[in-house]
Amino acid sequence: MSKAYRVEFLCPKGTHTINLQRKCSKPSLSESEAMKLCANEELACARPNCGWRGKASHTKVVRIIPFDWVLAPA
Repeated sequence: MSKAYRVEFLCPKGTHTINLQRKCSKPSLSESEAMKLCANEELACARPNCGWRGKASHTKVVRIIPFDWVLAPA
């Protein structure tokens, strides 16, 4: 298992969120660290009739949720 985080970004076109999951070995992740980790990632809103696409740096971090990334056995 590896430490990972789900970062929720606010969609610029509405009040819904876009999720991005990343592995990170840090025990905790601040909002600024999460933005540095994900800033250049391309995001796309999956909400019907929205269609926003862009970089994570153009959005706002709403929530950071830690979890254990479980690797499948080889």
